[in-house]
Amino acid sequence: MKSRRPNPFEPEAAPWRGQRLLMWLLALVLLCAAAYWLGPRNDFGPPMPSPRPPPPQELTALPDWLQQSEAAFTDIKPGNAKGIVWAAGVGQRTPWAVVYIHGFSASRLETAPLADTVASQLGANAFHTRLSGHGRTDGSAMGEATQQDWMADTLEAVQIGQLLGERVLVISCSTGATLATWLGTSADAGRVAAHVFVSPNFGPKDKRAEIVNGPWGQKIALWIEGPTRSWTPESAQEANAWTSSYPTKAIFPMMALVKFVRESDLSLFQTPVLVLYSESDETVEPAETKAAFTRLGSARKSIEPVTYSKSKGQHVLAGAIKDAAAVAPMAEGIVQWVQSLPREPN
Repeated sequence: MKSRRPNPFEPEAAPWRGQRLLMWLLALVLLCAAAYWLGPRNDFGPPMPSPRPPPPQELTALPDWLQQSEAAFTDIKPGNAKGIVWAAGVGQRTPWAVVYIHGFSASRLETAPLADTVASQLGANAFHTRLSGHGRTDGSAMGEATQQDWMADTLEAVQIGQLLGERVLVISCSTGATLATWLGTSADAGRVAAHVFVSPNFGPKDKRAEIVNGPWGQKIALWIEGPTRSWTPESAQEANAWTSSYPTKAIFPMMALVKFVRESDLSLFQTPVLVLYSESDETVEPAETKAAFTRLGSARKSIEPVTYSKSKGQHVLAGAIKDAAAVAPMAEGIVQWVQSLPREPN
């Protein structure tokens, strides 16, 4: 009996149709995955500060220089501008200088008067910086700044600190501490004698923020958040000290900075450092803080959980706005730690 020859015009058997459909679906999934994974990412850019003229080397020229540079921005909120607090008199250098670097969307007022209290007890001049785009009534300015601008602000601040005092103590909060960590791993690390980090930002508590640094992260963040991020301040003082409405794109350089610093070689950070944090921090992840601390290369480093702060959210742990009663014990602890540091050889 002759076997039946296959008819080329007959439809394929069902199993073969199913296998081909499965292969096409798998190829489509792989193509979509590749398109996602190869999508644009939140680029850090050049790992160096934006070019900027250095501050004047004459100490007495600093106040006018600062005033003129800040006068370029007509909408700086009261008390938010860069400025010097002199220990004795204008132009008098002190053994220590305290430099304060505030956090993202904040200002020098966030923990005030913590830095000035520390400076007073050390008999030190103090300098408060204002990160680019911050401290202005026009919140859209936050979206104009880059991480390189903030790095330039940080370097400028310690350059001014070196003019104000023989040794520089940098007190930084949240993303200000991220910037201070970058500085401590850079070629300019030697400009600073000691660091104090308050609630350093090595990773946000809300892990969804990490999406920004992933493929298509910027577009996803804008889709989720919309073009603007806003929150309602609890008081007029808080509204003045923080920018409560700003473009969503302002978080892009902040998250790029966090990722860059977290993934850098932290063993290069050799400066003495005191880290103050809360296990109940609702803004940054304490586990990331402790993990970064273990990687810091400092021979003299301490990490202390702050248990006395009553600050809501446990992030900004001291200050007249968040918790005035925590200023004195925090300042006392910082001063004692600074005074315990060995004197650097001449």
